[in-house]
Amino acid sequence: MNEDPITPDQGKRLSAFISHHSSQVATARQIKTLLAARGIDGWLAPDDIAAGTAFDQAILDQIAKSDAIVLLFCAQSDQSRHVKRELMLGEDGNKVILPVRLEDVPAQGLAYWLKDYQWIDWFAGEEQAIERIVAAMTGAPAASPARPIQATSTPVVKPSLRRPLLVGVGALAIAGLFAGGIWWTGSTGKAAGDPDAAVADNPIEPGIWTSKREVVKILFPEEIAPEYEKQFKTLMETDPDPEDCITEKVAAKPDVELFDPGKQSACTIGSFKMNGGRISGYLNCKIAGDPNGNLQVTVRGTYTRTSMEYDNVVTMQTSQGMVRFRSHETQNWVRGPSCSA
Repeated sequence: MNEDPITPDQGKRLSAFISHHSSQVATARQIKTLLAARGIDGWLAPDDIAAGTAFDQAILDQIAKSDAIVLLFCAQSDQSRHVKRELMLGEDGNKVILPVRLEDVPAQGLAYWLKDYQWIDWFAGEEQAIERIVAAMTGAPAASPARPIQATSTPVVKPSLRRPLLVGVGALAIAGLFAGGIWWTGSTGKAAGDPDAAVADNPIEPGIWTSKREVVKILFPEEIAPEYEKQFKTLMETDPDPEDCITEKVAAKPDVELFDPGKQSACTIGSFKMNGGRISGYLNCKIAGDPNGNLQVTVRGTYTRTSMEYDNVVTMQTSQGMVRFRSHETQNWVRGPSCSA
C-alpha cells in the first residue's frame, strides 16, 4: 500500500483514475472537473475511452498511467466486481489509493482492501473532500478544517414548504428536506410490478401521516456549547404542524413532490431503494437562500404500509460553516385515503 505524496516528472500534470459505479457517474464527472481546476487530470470510463478502443484495455492502460486511484465508494460500488478489479490493479501497480465515501455505509465486499485506508467523506463537504484528495496527491497542506456553524440570536424564519427542516443559522431557513420519505425522488427502478424493483409499487398508504424527529448526536463540531446544542435540538425537533398529506399518486410511486413541491431545493438522489420493507438512499440538495449551501443526507430504515422508521446522517455546509448530525425519525399513518396537498 502506497500512501506517500506523489512526485511527478517535471512539467507533467498529475492524473487520477476515478473508479466508480455507473450510478455515480454524475459525481465522478463533478470530481473530475474540480480536480482539473486544481491542476490534476481526472480520467473515467466511459467518458474518456476513445471510439474503437477496447473497454478493458483502455482501463488497464489508464490505471498504469495514473498517479492515483480515486475510488468513489457507495453501496453499489462495494459489490461491483469491476470496481474491485480496478482497486486490485491499482494496488498491484503500487498506486496511491484514495477512497472517497459517498455514503455513510461500511465496506463489506471491499472491506479487505479498504480497511487500512483513511476515508475521505464526500458527504462531509465536497470542497473539503477535494482539498484532501489534492493534498494526498501533491503533499501540499490540506485546506483548513470546516468551520462549525456559529450560533446566533437572529430569529429563524419558517419557510412555506411543508415539513420544514429548520436550523438556527442567522436568518437562514432551510427548506423541507427531512420530509417523510425525502429520499424518494428521482428513482429509476425497474418496471412496475417487479418484486426486485428499486422502488416498489404502492409501498405506503395514502392519506394523513404524522411524524416525530429526534436529534441523536451532533457529530461536528465535536465540542459544542451545551446551550447551542439545546437550541439546535429544539429547532430540529419542534414541528408545530406534524401532519402531512401524502396523495394517492405519491403513495403509489413516491417522488419529489412528496417533500419538495416545485423542486425548489434542486435535490438529486443516489443509491435509492424502497422495497421489501427497507428504505435506503443518499440525497444531495441545495439550501434555499444560500448560494454556497449544500445539504447531504444518508438514510437507512424500514417501512410498512402504515409506518416508517429511519436513521439519517445529515451534513449541512453553508456560508456560515458546517454541522453534521445523526437523527432518528418515525412516521405513522393516521387516516385516509383522500387528502389534498
